[in-house]
Amino acid sequence: MSTLKRNLVWNTLLTISGYVFPLLTFPYVTRVLGAENFGMANFALSVVDYAILFSMLGITAIGARYIPQCNEDKAKRDDVFSHLVTIHILLSVAILLVYTACVFLVPQLAAHKMLYFVGASKIVVNIFLVEWLFQGMQDFRYITLRTLVIRTLYVASVFIFVRESDDYDNYFYVTIAQVALNAVINWKYARKYVRFKFSLKGCKEYVFPVFSMGINRILLSFYVTFNPIFLGLLCGNEAVGHFSVATRLYGIFLSFLGAYNGVFVPHLNSLLGKNDLKQFRKMVGLSFEIVSFVAIPIIVLGSCLAPEIIRLLAGAGYERAVLPFQIVLWQVLFVGLAQILENQILLSLKKFKEVLACTAICTTLSVFILLFFTRRYAEVASAYAVAIPHFLEAFLLYYYAQKAIPMDFPVKRYVVTTLACLPMVGMCFASRLFLTDYRLILGVCLTISAIYYLTVMCWVVKDQFLISQLKRIPLPHMKST
Repeated sequence: MSTLKRNLVWNTLLTISGYVFPLLTFPYVTRVLGAENFGMANFALSVVDYAILFSMLGITAIGARYIPQCNEDKAKRDDVFSHLVTIHILLSVAILLVYTACVFLVPQLAAHKMLYFVGASKIVVNIFLVEWLFQGMQDFRYITLRTLVIRTLYVASVFIFVRESDDYDNYFYVTIAQVALNAVINWKYARKYVRFKFSLKGCKEYVFPVFSMGINRILLSFYVTFNPIFLGLLCGNEAVGHFSVATRLYGIFLSFLGAYNGVFVPHLNSLLGKNDLKQFRKMVGLSFEIVSFVAIPIIVLGSCLAPEIIRLLAGAGYERAVLPFQIVLWQVLFVGLAQILENQILLSLKKFKEVLACTAICTTLSVFILLFFTRRYAEVASAYAVAIPHFLEAFLLYYYAQKAIPMDFPVKRYVVTTLACLPMVGMCFASRLFLTDYRLILGVCLTISAIYYLTVMCWVVKDQFLISQLKRIPLPHMKST
């Protein structure tokens, strides 16, 4: 097996584990802590992660690109590594000063000083995490194995130390400890590839790339980090708890499209290098079809079964998460399209300014929605502050993509898929008429809907993507007697 294929296998396993392990702890934690305490812990983690966002800026993106360019030049690799870590140290010191001041000055943070002081350690240990080094060295085997071991320890720790509703602090500490353990192991293992030496001389070369990539990263992560922080400041921890449940669940669905997108990007860049625009358009068209095949049934079923889904994964007491979940569920479609337009087309064609402009416009719209509607509509406004800007983002990215490389959007395909999914709405409502247990409703609806959808798409719509995947399934050969 080639190195590329091995890395693909390891990276796929890592991606899957990133969603399997949270599913082991998420239903347990939401039930034990309750909406308010779960929201309190997530609010604190969001504040810490937002501080880390500013302390790192674009170091991860720059490191993952610059390290591979060093090839076998050990001295050059040491130089890149040392300068990027030096910049990270300086940024972290500055952010820690601001972070500490906020803990004392902001009432919502001052009420739980110990929680945030412990959280400050994550900002420090994040310096030594240097995950970008191993990505640059393409050591996915190490990344995956280490992650699996530590995530297993994390899951065990959650079940051991989070036993009552007041154990939100233990949940917070265990989450921070997971990062600290990763950092200790990574820094020791990094010696295999590099040696660090604190040096200010030569850092100037990396400042502009780090800050320029950091600005885009801050804007992109706005929906994940700033949104719950602002919601918590205005509406309290319980609102954050409901919003966190809604966004966490839709993120699981979105991961399937993200994984496929990650496989397409390098192949499309290879086609551009060969100037094979015909095949490039064909592959992008296939990506659009995959999004319609996956996203539309998820939105239809997820919207209809939202109360049962929330009840199954988060437990009772999270009814307010249903409407936000139904709103952000549209992100599976909007973000799925945006990933194609941005990562597969615009960034492949080096249209960085256009991508940054789209991000800036949509972030501004999100801020506007939060400022004017959060106090009145709480987690529902936060959900709209995610969904509406991403819809606009997909529209703007499509406009710029068409200017860069004109291609046809498969409108007919999306209409046909939507019409094929409509009968599933009736199946969901009919199940509620005859069944009362939410688990039975989910099981029956999902099973019948899946059989119906695959049958219709295969035999009526004749979906080529589905048919091609079914042909890959090995069938047992009958031995003649």
